[in-house]
Amino acid sequence: MMLPDFRSQYRALFDAIRKIVPASMKIYLVGGAVRDIILNRKIRDFDFTVEGLVRPIGKHIADELNGAYYVLDDEREMVRVIIEDETMGEFDVDIAQLSGESIEDDLRERDFTFNAMAIELGKEPVFVDPLGGLDDLNNKRLRMCSPESLQNDPMRALRAIRMNLEFGLEPDDELTAAMENATANLSESSFERYRDELFKIIRLYKNGRAVQSMRKFGYFEYLFPGCDKAEDGINLQFIENTDKILSLMFTNQESAGISDVYASYASARLGNYKEAMKEFLTKSLALYHNRKMLTAFASIAGSASKNNVKAVKLWCNRLTFSTSEMNFTQNVILSHAYLNTLTNLPSFGDVDIYRYFRQYREGGLSGAILFLADGYAQQDVPEAYKIWCDKVVFVQDLISAYFTRYMEVIDPKPLLSGTDIQNLLDIPAGPVIGYAKNALIEAQIRGSVKNVSEAELFIKQQAKQYTDRER
Repeated sequence: MMLPDFRSQYRALFDAIRKIVPASMKIYLVGGAVRDIILNRKIRDFDFTVEGLVRPIGKHIADELNGAYYVLDDEREMVRVIIEDETMGEFDVDIAQLSGESIEDDLRERDFTFNAMAIELGKEPVFVDPLGGLDDLNNKRLRMCSPESLQNDPMRALRAIRMNLEFGLEPDDELTAAMENATANLSESSFERYRDELFKIIRLYKNGRAVQSMRKFGYFEYLFPGCDKAEDGINLQFIENTDKILSLMFTNQESAGISDVYASYASARLGNYKEAMKEFLTKSLALYHNRKMLTAFASIAGSASKNNVKAVKLWCNRLTFSTSEMNFTQNVILSHAYLNTLTNLPSFGDVDIYRYFRQYREGGLSGAILFLADGYAQQDVPEAYKIWCDKVVFVQDLISAYFTRYMEVIDPKPLLSGTDIQNLLDIPAGPVIGYAKNALIEAQIRGSVKNVSEAELFIKQQAKQYTDRER
Protein backbone atom coordinates (compact mmCIF):
# COMPACT_ATOMS: atom_id res chain seq x y z
CA MET A 1 0.00 0.00 0.00
CA MET A 2 1.20 3.53 -0.82
CA LEU A 3 1.16 5.40 2.50
CA PRO A 4 0.64 9.17 2.80
CA ASP A 5 3.72 11.18 3.79
CA PHE A 6 2.90 11.16 7.50
CA ARG A 7 6.48 11.60 8.68
CA SER A 8 6.86 15.13 7.31
CA GLN A 9 3.49 16.12 8.78
CA TYR A 10 4.67 15.07 12.24
CA ARG A 11 8.34 15.78 11.65
CA ALA A 12 9.41 16.67 15.21
CA LEU A 13 8.21 13.35 16.64
CA PHE A 14 9.59 11.09 13.91
CA ASP A 15 12.91 12.96 13.78
CA ALA A 16 13.24 12.33 17.52
CA ILE A 17 12.46 8.62 17.07
CA ARG A 18 15.04 8.25 14.29
CA LYS A 19 17.59 9.93 16.53
CA ILE A 20 16.81 7.86 19.64
CA VAL A 21 15.91 4.36 18.40
CA PRO A 22 18.92 2.42 17.03
CA ALA A 23 18.61 1.00 13.53
CA SER A 24 18.95 -2.52 14.92
CA MET A 25 15.77 -2.16 17.01
CA LYS A 26 12.40 -2.65 15.31
CA ILE A 27 9.75 -0.08 16.20
CA TYR A 28 6.20 0.01 14.88
CA LEU A 29 3.49 2.64 14.80
CA VAL A 30 0.31 0.69 15.58
CA GLY A 31 -3.43 0.92 16.08
CA GLY A 32 -5.52 4.05 15.74
CA ALA A 33 -2.69 6.25 14.49
CA VAL A 34 -2.24 4.00 11.44
CA ARG A 35 -5.97 4.04 10.80
CA ASP A 36 -6.00 7.85 11.04
CA ILE A 37 -3.08 8.15 8.62
CA ILE A 38 -5.06 6.13 6.07
CA LEU A 39 -8.16 8.27 6.68
CA ASN A 40 -6.11 11.48 6.59
CA ARG A 41 -7.31 12.43 10.08
CA LYS A 42 -5.33 14.48 12.57
CA ILE A 43 -3.50 12.25 15.05
CA ARG A 44 -3.60 13.03 18.76
CA ASP A 45 -2.50 9.65 20.16
CA PHE A 46 0.56 7.83 18.83
CA ASP A 47 1.00 4.20 19.90
CA PHE A 48 4.37 2.56 19.32
CA THR A 49 5.47 -1.02 19.88
CA VAL A 50 9.17 -1.86 20.16
CA GLU A 51 11.28 -5.01 20.28
CA GLY A 52 13.37 -3.85 23.20
CA LEU A 53 13.44 -1.76 26.38
CA VAL A 54 10.60 0.73 26.56
CA ARG A 55 11.53 3.10 29.39
CA PRO A 56 14.80 4.47 28.00
CA ILE A 57 13.08 5.27 24.69
CA GLY A 58 10.22 7.04 26.46
CA LYS A 59 12.57 9.07 28.65
CA HIS A 60 14.73 10.10 25.69
CA ILE A 61 11.68 11.16 23.65
CA ALA A 62 10.45 13.21 26.61
CA ASP A 63 13.85 14.86 26.96
CA GLU A 64 14.16 15.51 23.23
CA LEU A 65 10.69 17.09 22.88
CA ASN A 66 10.35 18.60 26.38
CA GLY A 67 7.51 16.23 27.23
CA ALA A 68 6.14 14.83 30.49
CA TYR A 69 7.03 11.16 31.01
CA TYR A 70 5.33 8.61 33.23
CA VAL A 71 4.81 4.85 33.48
CA LEU A 72 1.34 3.60 32.48
CA ASP A 73 1.77 -0.05 33.37
CA ASP A 74 4.74 -1.48 35.28
CA GLU A 75 3.87 -5.09 34.62
CA ARG A 76 3.28 -4.74 30.89
CA GLU A 77 6.08 -2.20 30.36
CA MET A 78 3.98 0.65 28.98
CA VAL A 79 4.96 4.32 29.21
CA ARG A 80 3.41 7.60 28.07
CA VAL A 81 4.93 10.91 27.02
CA ILE A 82 2.68 13.99 26.84
CA ILE A 83 4.07 16.57 24.44
CA GLU A 84 3.06 20.17 23.74
CA ASP A 85 4.25 21.20 20.27
CA GLU A 86 3.82 24.63 18.67
CA THR A 87 2.77 23.09 15.35
CA MET A 88 0.98 19.90 16.43
CA GLY A 89 -0.51 21.10 19.71
CA GLU A 90 -0.75 18.63 22.61
CA PHE A 91 -0.50 14.91 21.84
CA ASP A 92 0.27 11.63 23.62
CA VAL A 93 2.95 9.11 22.75
CA ASP A 94 2.43 5.63 24.25
CA ILE A 95 5.20 3.05 23.97
CA ALA A 96 4.84 -0.65 24.80
CA GLN A 97 6.85 -3.81 24.38
CA LEU A 98 5.93 -6.09 21.52
CA SER A 99 3.39 -8.68 22.65
CA GLY A 100 4.19 -12.14 21.32
CA GLU A 101 7.06 -13.17 19.08
CA SER A 102 6.21 -10.92 16.13
CA ILE A 103 4.27 -7.85 15.16
CA GLU A 104 1.66 -10.13 13.60
CA ASP A 105 1.17 -11.87 16.97
CA ASP A 106 0.88 -8.46 18.65
CA LEU A 107 -1.78 -7.23 16.22
CA ARG A 108 -3.89 -10.37 16.57
CA GLU A 109 -4.37 -9.56 20.29
CA ARG A 110 -5.98 -6.19 19.54
CA ASP A 111 -9.67 -5.33 19.45
CA PHE A 112 -10.84 -4.78 15.86
CA THR A 113 -9.15 -5.42 12.56
CA PHE A 114 -9.09 -1.80 11.40
CA ASN A 115 -7.18 -0.99 14.60
CA ALA A 116 -4.79 -3.92 14.00
CA MET A 117 -2.61 -2.38 11.32
CA ALA A 118 0.98 -1.27 11.81
CA ILE A 119 3.76 0.63 10.08
CA GLU A 120 7.31 -0.56 10.59
CA LEU A 121 9.50 2.53 10.89
CA GLY A 122 12.69 1.72 9.07
CA LYS A 123 14.53 3.57 6.34
CA GLU A 124 11.28 3.31 4.40
CA PRO A 125 7.92 2.66 6.16
CA VAL A 126 6.47 -0.84 5.71
CA PHE A 127 2.71 -1.40 6.03
CA VAL A 128 1.67 -4.47 8.06
CA ASP A 129 -1.94 -5.72 7.89
CA PRO A 130 -2.23 -9.44 8.74
CA LEU A 131 -5.99 -9.40 9.44
CA GLY A 132 -7.33 -7.43 6.50
CA GLY A 133 -8.07 -4.28 8.46
CA LEU A 134 -7.67 -2.03 5.42
CA ASP A 135 -10.25 -4.02 3.49
CA ASP A 136 -12.67 -3.86 6.45
CA LEU A 137 -12.12 -0.11 6.73
CA ASN A 138 -12.82 0.40 3.03
CA ASN A 139 -15.96 -1.74 3.27
CA LYS A 140 -17.24 -0.03 6.45
CA ARG A 141 -17.12 -3.32 8.33
CA LEU A 142 -16.31 -3.67 12.05
CA ARG A 143 -14.79 -7.07 12.76
CA MET A 144 -13.04 -8.60 15.78
CA CYS A 145 -9.41 -9.64 15.60
CA SER A 146 -10.33 -12.94 17.22
CA PRO A 147 -13.53 -14.66 18.42
CA GLU A 148 -12.32 -14.10 22.01
CA SER A 149 -11.78 -10.35 21.59
CA LEU A 150 -14.70 -9.22 23.78
CA GLN A 151 -14.19 -12.06 26.25
CA ASN A 152 -10.59 -10.99 26.76
CA ASP A 153 -11.65 -7.38 27.35
CA PRO A 154 -15.40 -6.76 27.88
CA MET A 155 -14.88 -2.99 27.66
CA ARG A 156 -14.38 -3.48 23.92
CA ALA A 157 -18.15 -4.00 23.65
CA LEU A 158 -18.66 -0.33 24.52
CA ARG A 159 -15.80 0.63 22.23
CA ALA A 160 -17.56 -1.12 19.34
CA ILE A 161 -20.46 1.32 19.74
CA ARG A 162 -18.01 4.22 19.56
CA MET A 163 -16.37 2.82 16.44
CA ASN A 164 -19.75 2.55 14.77
CA LEU A 165 -20.66 6.15 15.64
CA GLU A 166 -17.26 7.66 14.89
CA PHE A 167 -16.33 5.82 11.68
CA GLY A 168 -19.67 4.57 10.38
CA LEU A 169 -18.61 0.91 10.59
CA GLU A 170 -21.28 -1.76 10.93
CA PRO A 171 -20.55 -4.80 13.16
CA ASP A 172 -20.48 -8.10 11.33
CA ASP A 173 -22.67 -10.98 12.55
CA GLU A 174 -19.95 -12.48 14.75
CA LEU A 175 -19.30 -9.17 16.54
CA THR A 176 -23.03 -8.48 16.94
CA ALA A 177 -23.49 -11.85 18.64
CA ALA A 178 -20.50 -11.20 20.90
CA MET A 179 -21.91 -7.78 21.86
CA GLU A 180 -25.25 -9.37 22.78
CA ASN A 181 -23.47 -11.80 25.10
CA ALA A 182 -21.01 -9.31 26.60
CA THR A 183 -23.14 -8.16 29.54
CA ALA A 184 -22.27 -11.30 31.53
CA ASN A 185 -18.60 -10.25 31.61
CA LEU A 186 -18.84 -6.47 31.96
CA SER A 187 -17.86 -6.52 35.63
CA GLU A 188 -14.39 -7.77 34.69
CA SER A 189 -13.36 -4.26 33.57
CA SER A 190 -12.88 -1.31 35.91
CA PHE A 191 -15.33 1.59 36.02
CA GLU A 192 -12.47 4.00 35.36
CA ARG A 193 -12.07 2.38 31.94
CA TYR A 194 -15.82 2.47 31.30
CA ARG A 195 -15.89 6.14 32.32
CA ASP A 196 -13.09 6.98 29.90
CA GLU A 197 -14.74 5.07 27.04
CA LEU A 198 -18.13 6.63 27.83
CA PHE A 199 -16.66 10.12 27.57
CA LYS A 200 -14.98 9.25 24.29
CA ILE A 201 -18.48 8.41 23.07
CA ILE A 202 -20.00 11.54 24.60
CA ARG A 203 -17.52 13.88 22.89
CA LEU A 204 -18.73 12.63 19.50
CA TYR A 205 -22.03 14.42 20.30
CA LYS A 206 -24.16 11.71 18.75
CA ASN A 207 -25.55 10.80 22.15
CA GLY A 208 -29.13 9.98 21.21
CA ARG A 209 -27.89 7.18 18.95
CA ALA A 210 -25.25 6.20 21.51
CA VAL A 211 -27.80 5.75 24.30
CA GLN A 212 -30.06 3.82 21.95
CA SER A 213 -27.22 1.43 21.08
CA MET A 214 -26.09 1.02 24.69
CA ARG A 215 -29.64 0.20 25.74
CA LYS A 216 -30.04 -2.28 22.87
CA PHE A 217 -27.13 -4.39 24.14
CA GLY A 218 -27.77 -3.85 27.88
CA TYR A 219 -24.68 -1.74 28.57
CA PHE A 220 -26.60 1.38 29.58
CA GLU A 221 -28.38 -0.40 32.44
CA TYR A 222 -25.01 -1.68 33.66
CA LEU A 223 -23.45 1.80 33.75
CA PHE A 224 -26.62 3.46 35.11
CA PRO A 225 -28.28 0.88 37.37
CA GLY A 226 -31.87 1.69 38.29
CA CYS A 227 -32.39 3.91 35.24
CA ASP A 228 -35.81 4.11 33.59
CA LYS A 229 -36.06 0.96 31.46
CA ALA A 230 -39.35 1.81 29.75
CA GLU A 231 -39.21 1.99 25.97
CA ASP A 232 -39.98 5.71 26.06
CA GLY A 233 -38.45 6.28 29.49
CA ILE A 234 -35.38 8.12 28.21
CA ASN A 235 -35.99 11.17 26.05
CA LEU A 236 -33.57 10.55 23.18
CA GLN A 237 -34.82 13.63 21.34
CA PHE A 238 -33.93 15.83 24.30
CA ILE A 239 -30.44 14.29 24.44
CA GLU A 240 -29.97 14.89 20.71
CA ASN A 241 -31.22 18.47 21.07
CA THR A 242 -28.69 19.09 23.84
CA ASP A 243 -25.93 18.07 21.43
CA LYS A 244 -27.35 20.43 18.82
CA ILE A 245 -27.60 23.39 21.20
CA LEU A 246 -24.04 22.74 22.39
CA SER A 247 -22.92 22.76 18.76
CA LEU A 248 -24.86 25.96 18.14
CA MET A 249 -22.88 27.60 20.96
CA PHE A 250 -19.65 26.85 19.07
CA THR A 251 -20.59 27.26 15.42
CA ASN A 252 -23.21 28.67 13.09
CA GLN A 253 -26.53 26.87 12.91
CA GLU A 254 -25.86 25.25 9.51
CA SER A 255 -22.78 23.39 10.69
CA ALA A 256 -24.60 22.51 13.91
CA GLY A 257 -27.24 20.70 11.87
CA ILE A 258 -30.18 22.92 12.90
CA SER A 259 -30.67 25.32 10.01
CA ASP A 260 -34.19 26.57 10.69
CA VAL A 261 -35.97 29.64 11.97
CA TYR A 262 -35.63 28.48 15.59
CA ALA A 263 -31.86 28.12 15.36
CA SER A 264 -31.55 31.38 13.42
CA TYR A 265 -33.31 33.30 16.17
CA ALA A 266 -31.15 31.69 18.88
CA SER A 267 -27.99 32.35 16.89
CA ALA A 268 -28.93 36.00 16.38
CA ARG A 269 -29.71 36.51 20.07
CA LEU A 270 -26.81 34.52 21.54
CA GLY A 271 -24.18 35.03 18.83
CA ASN A 272 -22.32 37.72 20.75
CA TYR A 273 -21.59 35.23 23.52
CA LYS A 274 -20.26 32.32 21.42
CA GLU A 275 -16.59 32.94 22.18
CA ALA A 276 -17.31 33.39 25.88
CA MET A 277 -19.45 30.24 25.93
CA LYS A 278 -16.78 28.32 24.06
CA GLU A 279 -14.18 29.30 26.65
CA PHE A 280 -16.56 28.41 29.48
CA LEU A 281 -17.59 25.03 28.07
CA THR A 282 -14.10 23.89 27.08
CA LYS A 283 -12.68 24.38 30.58
CA SER A 284 -11.80 21.00 32.07
CA LEU A 285 -12.83 20.25 35.64
CA ALA A 286 -10.77 17.06 35.91
CA LEU A 287 -8.83 14.80 33.58
CA TYR A 288 -10.08 15.39 30.03
CA HIS A 289 -13.72 16.04 30.99
CA ASN A 290 -14.67 19.61 30.19
CA ARG A 291 -17.95 21.37 30.90
CA LYS A 292 -19.25 20.68 27.41
CA MET A 293 -18.85 16.92 27.89
CA LEU A 294 -20.31 17.09 31.39
CA THR A 295 -23.30 19.08 30.12
CA ALA A 296 -24.00 16.35 27.57
CA PHE A 297 -23.55 13.73 30.32
CA ALA A 298 -26.02 15.65 32.52
CA SER A 299 -28.62 15.54 29.74
CA ILE A 300 -28.23 11.75 29.59
CA ALA A 301 -28.16 11.14 33.35
CA GLY A 302 -30.95 13.62 34.04
CA SER A 303 -33.21 12.02 31.44
CA ALA A 304 -32.40 8.49 32.64
CA SER A 305 -33.14 9.40 36.27
CA LYS A 306 -36.08 11.79 35.70
CA ASN A 307 -33.86 14.48 37.31
CA ASN A 308 -33.30 12.40 40.46
CA VAL A 309 -29.97 13.83 41.64
CA LYS A 310 -29.57 11.13 44.31
CA ALA A 311 -29.48 8.51 41.56
CA VAL A 312 -27.16 10.69 39.49
CA LYS A 313 -24.78 11.07 42.44
CA LEU A 314 -24.62 7.27 42.79
CA TRP A 315 -23.87 6.94 39.07
CA CYS A 316 -21.17 9.61 39.26
CA ASN A 317 -19.54 7.79 42.17
CA ARG A 318 -19.80 4.50 40.28
CA LEU A 319 -18.02 6.08 37.31
CA THR A 320 -15.38 7.58 39.67
CA PHE A 321 -16.11 11.24 38.96
CA SER A 322 -14.14 13.85 40.85
CA THR A 323 -16.02 15.92 43.43
CA SER A 324 -15.99 18.98 41.15
CA GLU A 325 -17.38 16.95 38.21
CA MET A 326 -20.13 15.44 40.36
CA ASN A 327 -21.15 18.80 41.86
CA PHE A 328 -21.22 20.45 38.44
CA THR A 329 -23.34 17.64 36.96
CA GLN A 330 -25.83 17.78 39.83
CA ASN A 331 -26.13 21.56 39.55
CA VAL A 332 -26.75 21.33 35.80
CA ILE A 333 -29.62 18.90 36.38
CA LEU A 334 -31.09 20.84 39.32
CA SER A 335 -30.92 24.21 37.55
CA HIS A 336 -32.51 22.71 34.42
CA ALA A 337 -35.36 21.27 36.51
CA TYR A 338 -35.80 24.63 38.25
CA LEU A 339 -35.96 26.59 34.98
CA ASN A 340 -38.63 24.21 33.72
CA THR A 341 -40.86 25.23 36.65
CA LEU A 342 -40.99 28.78 35.29
CA THR A 343 -43.89 28.10 32.98
CA ASN A 344 -44.65 31.77 32.31
CA LEU A 345 -41.01 32.63 31.68
CA PRO A 346 -40.79 35.72 33.88
CA SER A 347 -37.97 38.09 33.09
CA PHE A 348 -35.61 37.67 35.99
CA GLY A 349 -34.46 40.78 37.77
CA ASP A 350 -30.83 41.11 38.76
CA VAL A 351 -31.46 39.84 42.28
CA ASP A 352 -33.18 36.74 40.87
CA ILE A 353 -30.19 36.12 38.61
CA TYR A 354 -27.84 36.51 41.59
CA ARG A 355 -29.86 34.01 43.62
CA TYR A 356 -29.97 31.57 40.71
CA PHE A 357 -26.20 31.46 40.24
CA ARG A 358 -25.58 31.53 43.98
CA GLN A 359 -27.62 28.34 44.19
CA TYR A 360 -26.38 26.51 41.09
CA ARG A 361 -22.95 28.07 40.44
CA GLU A 362 -21.44 27.41 37.00
CA GLY A 363 -23.91 24.57 36.53
CA GLY A 364 -26.61 27.19 36.09
CA LEU A 365 -25.15 28.24 32.75
CA SER A 366 -25.22 24.67 31.42
CA GLY A 367 -28.68 24.17 32.92
CA ALA A 368 -29.82 27.01 30.66
CA ILE A 369 -28.48 25.05 27.67
CA LEU A 370 -30.62 22.05 28.66
CA PHE A 371 -33.55 24.46 29.08
CA LEU A 372 -33.08 25.51 25.45
CA ALA A 373 -32.85 21.86 24.38
CA ASP A 374 -36.30 21.31 25.93
CA GLY A 375 -37.66 24.31 24.09
CA TYR A 376 -36.26 23.22 20.75
CA ALA A 377 -38.17 19.93 21.07
CA GLN A 378 -41.54 21.66 21.53
CA GLN A 379 -42.04 22.90 17.98
CA ASP A 380 -45.38 21.12 17.62
CA VAL A 381 -47.19 22.82 20.52
CA PRO A 382 -49.48 25.87 20.11
CA GLU A 383 -47.56 29.17 19.84
CA ALA A 384 -44.34 27.14 19.75
CA TYR A 385 -42.22 29.83 18.09
CA LYS A 386 -43.30 32.52 20.56
CA ILE A 387 -42.50 30.22 23.48
CA TRP A 388 -39.10 29.48 21.94
CA CYS A 389 -38.33 33.18 21.47
CA ASP A 390 -39.28 33.87 25.10
CA LYS A 391 -36.99 31.06 26.27
CA VAL A 392 -34.08 32.38 24.19
CA VAL A 393 -34.50 35.93 25.52
CA PHE A 394 -34.71 34.55 29.05
CA VAL A 395 -31.49 32.56 28.59
CA GLN A 396 -29.86 35.58 26.96
CA ASP A 397 -30.48 37.56 30.16
CA LEU A 398 -28.76 34.85 32.22
CA ILE A 399 -25.79 34.54 29.86
CA SER A 400 -25.40 38.29 29.46
CA ALA A 401 -25.31 38.84 33.22
CA TYR A 402 -22.75 36.05 33.65
CA PHE A 403 -20.33 37.32 31.01
CA THR A 404 -20.81 41.09 31.02
CA ARG A 405 -21.79 41.94 34.61
CA TYR A 406 -20.21 39.18 36.66
CA MET A 407 -18.85 41.43 39.44
CA GLU A 408 -22.07 43.45 39.54
CA VAL A 409 -24.65 40.67 39.58
CA ILE A 410 -23.14 37.18 39.84
CA ASP A 411 -20.42 37.65 42.47
CA PRO A 412 -20.45 41.27 43.71
CA LYS A 413 -18.18 42.33 46.54
CA PRO A 414 -20.16 43.49 49.59
CA LEU A 415 -19.48 47.00 50.89
CA LEU A 416 -18.90 45.42 54.31
CA SER A 417 -17.00 42.17 54.92
CA GLY A 418 -18.05 39.54 57.41
CA THR A 419 -15.48 40.91 59.87
CA ASP A 420 -16.80 44.45 59.35
CA ILE A 421 -20.32 43.23 60.15
CA GLN A 422 -19.12 41.39 63.27
CA ASN A 423 -17.40 44.53 64.54
CA LEU A 424 -20.37 46.72 63.67
CA LEU A 425 -22.86 44.51 65.50
CA ASP A 426 -20.38 43.40 68.18
CA ILE A 427 -21.38 39.76 67.81
CA PRO A 428 -19.39 36.58 67.05
CA ALA A 429 -19.45 34.76 63.73
CA GLY A 430 -22.71 32.92 63.15
CA PRO A 431 -25.81 32.62 60.95
CA VAL A 432 -26.80 36.25 61.43
CA ILE A 433 -23.53 37.40 59.81
CA GLY A 434 -24.11 35.31 56.69
CA TYR A 435 -27.75 36.38 56.50
CA ALA A 436 -26.86 40.08 56.83
CA LYS A 437 -24.00 39.89 54.34
CA ASN A 438 -26.15 38.24 51.67
CA ALA A 439 -28.98 40.71 52.27
CA LEU A 440 -26.46 43.54 51.83
CA ILE A 441 -25.30 42.14 48.51
CA GLU A 442 -28.89 41.94 47.26
CA ALA A 443 -29.52 45.52 48.39
CA GLN A 444 -26.42 46.64 46.47
CA ILE A 445 -27.66 44.85 43.36
CA ARG A 446 -31.05 46.58 43.69
CA GLY A 447 -29.27 49.91 44.06
CA SER A 448 -30.88 50.70 47.43
CA VAL A 449 -27.46 50.69 49.17
CA LYS A 450 -24.69 52.67 47.48
CA ASN A 451 -22.01 53.44 50.07
CA VAL A 452 -20.54 52.28 53.36
CA SER A 453 -22.69 54.54 55.52
CA GLU A 454 -25.86 53.24 53.91
CA ALA A 455 -24.50 49.70 54.25
CA GLU A 456 -23.93 50.10 58.00
CA LEU A 457 -27.47 51.42 58.55
CA PHE A 458 -28.88 48.62 56.41
CA ILE A 459 -26.97 45.95 58.36
CA LYS A 460 -28.26 47.20 61.70
CA GLN A 461 -31.83 47.07 60.39
CA GLN A 462 -31.32 43.54 58.99
CA ALA A 463 -29.78 42.29 62.24
CA LYS A 464 -32.79 43.55 64.20
CA GLN A 465 -35.23 41.92 61.78
CA TYR A 466 -33.31 38.64 61.93
CA THR A 467 -33.22 38.68 65.75
CA ASP A 468 -36.93 39.51 66.02
CA ARG A 469 -37.78 36.68 63.63
CA GLU A 470 -35.68 34.14 65.54
CA ARG A 471 -37.27 34.93 68.92
